Amino acid sequence: MNDLKLLNKLIQDEKKINRDLYSSGPYWDYKNKKTIYQIKKWGIQDFRGMNTGIGTSYADNIVCDARNEFNIRGRIIASLFSLPLLRTIHNEQLKVTSGHINNYLKNLSIVYQNNDEVLKLLKKYKFENTTEFGCIKKFINENKEYSISYLNIAYRIDFLSRIFELNKIKSFFEIGGGFGSNIHFLITNFSNIKKIIYLDVVPNIYVGTQYLKSFYGDSVKDYLFTHNLSQISFSNNNDLEILCVPPWEIEKLNIQMDHFHNASSFVEMPEKIINNYIKFVKKFNTKEISLISYDEYNPKTTFNPELLNNFFENKLNIEWVDELIKQYKKKLIFLTSKSHIK
Repeated sequence: MNDLKLLNKLIQDEKKINRDLYSSGPYWDYKNKKTIYQIKKWGIQDFRGMNTGIGTSYADNIVCDARNEFNIRGRIIASLFSLPLLRTIHNEQLKVTSGHINNYLKNLSIVYQNNDEVLKLLKKYKFENTTEFGCIKKFINENKEYSISYLNIAYRIDFLSRIFELNKIKSFFEIGGGFGSNIHFLITNFSNIKKIIYLDVVPNIYVGTQYLKSFYGDSVKDYLFTHNLSQISFSNNNDLEILCVPPWEIEKLNIQMDHFHNASSFVEMPEKIINNYIKFVKKFNTKEISLISYDEYNPKTTFNPELLNNFFENKLNIEWVDELIKQYKKKLIFLTSKSHIK
C-alpha cells in the first residue's frame, strides 16, 4: 500500500524537470508540500478519513484538525498547542468539531439514501469497493456501503455517456485524476476500456497510483517502471493497462487516444501549463474531449471555467448542469467535443 521508494523517486526527479511546465502551479504548490509531509508521517491507508490532510482538495476526506493542513512554519506555530493548557483547550475544540462533522456525515448519508437520482444510478451502474482507504463520506443502501464521491462520479459519467459512446472506446487519458476513483469507476462499468493514461502532479500521482494498484495490481505501471523508458507506449494486446505518469513524462508518450478527460484541475493551472498539455492531447490524435468544472471559482487562484473553451479554439460545446443533489443549488460545466447523441 505504501511505497516510499516510488514516492521519493517522484520527488527527486521532479526537482530536475522544467518546473514552469510540469510542476504544480500556485494553487497546488502549498498543498503538495503539505501532502508529502503527511504521507510520510501517516501513510495513505486512511487518506479518505479526517485524521490526516493527505487528500485535501483532490480526495473526499474532511479536515478536522487544522494542524494537518500546515507546512513547516504553520507546524512550528502549531507546536504551541502541545503545551499542557493549550493542548487541553485544543483537544476540547477537536471534540466539538468532530461532533459537528459526524452530524454532517449522518445528514449527508440520509440525503443520498433518499434521493431518487441516486437510487437510479445505483440500479444502472456497478459500484465495487468504493469505500476503501478510510472513506467517511458514505451511505448504506440494502446493507451495502457506497461512497458519496463515487455517486457524484457516476452522475457525471452518466451525463457524458449521453454525449459519447463510452461503451465503444478502448483508450482513455485523464489529467488530474484525483485519487484514481474516476478511472476505477470507468473500468468497473466499461470493460471495453483497456488502455489508460493517468497523469497527475507529485504527490497526487503517488496516491492515485497506489489506490489503483490496490484494485488492479500488476496492470498498473508506475513511475519506477516508466522512468527508464525512452518512450512510453501501450502493449499490443487487449489486457488492462494503466500507465500512471507524472507530468513531465507526457513528452515520452507514444500513443493514439480515443478519449481525453479533465475534471476541475485545468482551471487551477497557469495558462502555459494548459497550453502545453493540450499540445500533446492534439499530438495523440485524440478523438474525443470532455472537460468538467465547478461553478464557484476564486479569481486569485482559478478562473472562469467557460474560458477553457479558448484553449480549444472555442470548438467545444458548453452546457451548465445541476449537480446530483439539486437542493445544494450548485452547478457543473461540461465542455465536450460532441453534442448529445441523438
